[in-house]
Order: sequence, then structure tokens, then C-alpha cells
Amino acid sequence: MLEFLENPLYPSLGPHLKLLGLTGIWRPEPKSSLTRFKSFIFYVTICYFLSQYVKCAIDFNKQSFELIMHYAPFHIGIVKSCFFLKDYAKWNLLIDYLSLVERKQIEENKKEEREIMKDYITRNRRVTCFFWTLAFLSNFSIFSEPYQKNRTIENGTSIYLNIFDGYTPFSREPPGYYGSMAIQTILGHVVSAYVVGWDTMVVCIMIYFAGQLKISRLYAKQTITNDLIQSHGNIEKCHKFYIELIKHHKIFASLIYSIMFIYLIVISINLGICIIQIVEVQDDLATLISSCMFVVACLIQLLLFYWFSNEVTLESLNVCYGVYESDWISCNNKIKKELYLLGLSTRKKLVFKAGPFNAMSLTTFVSILRTSYSFYTLLNKTN
Repeated sequence: MLEFLENPLYPSLGPHLKLLGLTGIWRPEPKSSLTRFKSFIFYVTICYFLSQYVKCAIDFNKQSFELIMHYAPFHIGIVKSCFFLKDYAKWNLLIDYLSLVERKQIEENKKEEREIMKDYITRNRRVTCFFWTLAFLSNFSIFSEPYQKNRTIENGTSIYLNIFDGYTPFSREPPGYYGSMAIQTILGHVVSAYVVGWDTMVVCIMIYFAGQLKISRLYAKQTITNDLIQSHGNIEKCHKFYIELIKHHKIFASLIYSIMFIYLIVISINLGICIIQIVEVQDDLATLISSCMFVVACLIQLLLFYWFSNEVTLESLNVCYGVYESDWISCNNKIKKELYLLGLSTRKKLVFKAGPFNAMSLTTFVSILRTSYSFYTLLNKTN
């Protein structure tokens, strides 16, 4: 499905960079007129979403606040894209490193490395196809929901609902309502592309690190040969590869640290609010299905981050076992000492964090579900 989006320069991240490039967040040609136009759309989108907060602060009403809270994951898309552009140089450095390593491994064409690469890139594409499909279905449900809820009450007053409540030059009733909804739908899809592009790229970079840690273990396993000099060179190569991997893991972890913390807080509150709305829905099957689909999409989105982050942590603990899988018994004491040091240096536990307190793991994911349920029960009791 994604073959037409592939880029040989970026074996793992080709489709994700194409999507981010389409939105104007990834800028391989920063001075082109098309890139400048996409940048203009980006700033228009930011202004529109910020106007919701200004409007809510000036003329506070419950509906505006509920819209902001209900569609908070879209607002997080603005945060993600802004942070991406702020740290663009670091992202560029990281992506260049990932692609350079993979291209070099493809050129070497070693069977076991190729099988590991094929396995994690295939998983990458499956996750991407699944997530993009889920996002499309979720968007279709979200952007069609207001039209299903529009109604005329007993006194003849018509109620027209919005997806976002930012400033537009149109009235809140037809025909101006449809012009406003067109703007909301277009900018909503733009922000959704920011979210989907950033999320799938981050998840697939996690898959990349898990796969390259497997290759690190393979390098450690293949260190010992009959040639003493070659064995020494293999140990040096394995250590250098691992250190570079750790270095770029730290860069990547620092890039997602703040965003994942903000996302963690928002999604916990958002899930509680959505669950309350589901409970309060009565005799409205379309709204119930839409709300349930939105909650499931948020949970799957969160699960992908924490599942593959947990996988990186598990694979990082396995790298040092490659030393014991090598033919270390047959080598001399000098090489054994080098292997011992290699084993010690590859025992580092790699963890991604969402803020200062939360390690991104399956245990934390379960805790988030419990927190969301607790928030739901608290709000439900206060109603």
C-alpha cells in the first residue's frame, strides 16, 4: 500500500517524511515557493486554533470549553508540529543518522542483518497502514458528527453544532454555517495530518531502535573469529555501533520528552470526559458509535507509543547476551577482557520518558487507564 511513498534514501521513514513534507513540517527544500505556501497554511492553522482559546477566555461558555476538551488531541497536534519545527536541526540530524545506518547495512547485504531489517521495516509499514486507516475512519466519524446532531427544537430554534469554535468570518447559521464548517474541516484535516505524521514517525523510530538493538546483539555474537586482529576489530566495531546508537537514542528521547508529558496529561483528562459523554448518550446510536470510536482511537494511539517504547527497553536488556553467545571460550585472555568490557558497556537499560515521573512502558499504560477511570468516577459523582 505504501510502496509509492517509499524513498531509498530513508528506508524506514520514507512514507512518514512524505506525509510530513506534504504538510510542510518536513522541509527538504526550505526556500521553494511550495514550502513557503505550506508554512503560510501552518501559521493560519495555528492562529485559528489559538483563537478558540481567546474566544473562550473573552466570552466563556460551557460549549466552547467542552469542544476544546473533547478535541484536545487535535490541539496537541499544533504542539507537536511547533516542537518539531523548534527542534528541526536535531530531528534532521537524527533522521540522517537513521537513514545512513540503514543504507550502509543494505550495501553490506549480510543475510542475518537483512532479515532483522526486513522484519522491523515490515512491522513499521503494518503499523503505519493500520494507524493511517484508523485516523481516516476516526476523522470521517468526527467531522460528520455535527451534521448528525444539528436539530430544530420545539420552539422552532435551530441548533447548529461545530467541531472547533475558533473565529471565522461567517455566521453560526446557514448559509454562513457551512462556510465555517468548511474551514473547520479543512484545518482539522491539516492538524490531523500533523498528528498522524508525527505519531507514526515517532512509533516507527522506536521500532527502528528495537531492530537496531537486535543487530547490536548480532554484532556482539559475531565478534570472535579465528583471526585475533579481526576479533579485536569486531569488538571495536560493535562497541562503536552501540555507543552511536545510545547517543542518538538520547537525542530522540529528549525530542519527545516534553511532548509526551503534555500528551499524557491531556489524554488522561480527555478519556475521562469522553467516557462520561458515552455514558450520558441516550437513544443516539450515531453519537454513541462516534464517541466510542474516538475513545478507541485515542487508546490505540497511546498504546502504540507505550508498547513499542516497552519493546525498546526489553531489547536493550538483551544486547549484552550477544557476548555470551559468541565463541568466547576459544579466545585468549586479552580478547576475553575486551569481551567482558563490551558486555558491561552494553548492559544499559534504555527507557523513554513522558515527563520526569513516567517511564513509557506497558505498566504505565495500565496506570493511565486507571487514572482516566478515576477521573471519570470523580466527574460522574460531581454531576
